[in-house]
Amino acid sequence: MAVVGLMMYLEYNKPKPIDWRQSYSSHDKIPYGSYVLSKEIPKIFPEKKIQFIENKTVAANLSDFYDIENSVYFILQNYNSLSQADQNELLEFVKNGNDVFLITNNLPKNFRDSLNCEDDFLFMLPDENSFSSIKYCLSNASFGKKDYYFSKNKDLDFFSKIDTANTTILGYFEANNSQKINFIKQSYGEGNFYINLCPKAFSNYYLLNDSTYSYSINCINYIDKNKIFWDEYKKSINLPPESILSHIFNNPPLYWAWIILLIAGVLYLLFFGKRTQRIIPIIKPLQNTSVEFTQTIGNLYFNNHQHNDLIAKKIKYFLFFVKEKYFLNIEKIDSEFGELLHLKSGVVRNVIDNIVFLINKNKDTAYTTEADLREVNSAIDAFYHAIK
Repeated sequence: MAVVGLMMYLEYNKPKPIDWRQSYSSHDKIPYGSYVLSKEIPKIFPEKKIQFIENKTVAANLSDFYDIENSVYFILQNYNSLSQADQNELLEFVKNGNDVFLITNNLPKNFRDSLNCEDDFLFMLPDENSFSSIKYCLSNASFGKKDYYFSKNKDLDFFSKIDTANTTILGYFEANNSQKINFIKQSYGEGNFYINLCPKAFSNYYLLNDSTYSYSINCINYIDKNKIFWDEYKKSINLPPESILSHIFNNPPLYWAWIILLIAGVLYLLFFGKRTQRIIPIIKPLQNTSVEFTQTIGNLYFNNHQHNDLIAKKIKYFLFFVKEKYFLNIEKIDSEFGELLHLKSGVVRNVIDNIVFLINKNKDTAYTTEADLREVNSAIDAFYHAIK
């Protein structure tokens, strides 16, 4: 346990390895961050307004303003991370009288085409001493004729072509007995592009070095605008990953595509969202055919001359009705039954006497006629009409 504890202690307290990633973020204190420069610029330009743009792309930020004047967009990056929209907005930004101060290892394509310039890099064998001997110089005599050596900078990028009519050479480095231009000022429209191809010179590592500190400070002294936009979008190594919606909202083309998609979705729900189906047929309810059925059965008996059965059924249903409604004994149909039925139903006595007579007449008769059936039917119907 003691050995394990000692190992854990040593592991926890061992020096952390140096992070040599090139973020150039104002939040990062790693060697190739720009924390020091972000703290020095307000001291160098105390009268200027400096705005750090962290949550928007260049295009999204510039599209929020319609009349930007006397401003400079400061962009410090490793390799080109500017989108097509960013580049177009920056070109328009400079054309209207503002400046762009771009420090990068790789010149964006739109800038190469619009500024009529090309960049390249110098390949050298990976010998530490060879890179230490490369001399960087600034052309402006007011900065003094000082030579700068960036020993760890192996990114030897330079301009292989420039527009001599509109370009001023501000800096270069010497390698293989020749001068390579790496810092220019180029006019475009009513403004200027300041482009430096050595971003490491502006990092914490060289700003904290007394022999190289003044190089980046002298370079940014070319800034003469009142407001500085410092591009900080997605640069810090400590920032959480950007969400999909944030990426969409920070890119104008994607943002408008998103808005059109939402509008199209709403229109679809309004006009085509209803469920489409075939017409439901109307099903008529089943009719009560009890009466028709009874008539059919009656006609069957009648047409077959089964008068006995019809008379028996008529009498049977009549007696059942009387029993259920008036609670009478139907075992014996006589004058006493007739008297009770007269009292309880209120039907005149001659109608009831006629029914009693017909019941007794046809009860045991083997042969009946159609006239007998009509007589029984009329007598019973007269009773039903009388009690309504």
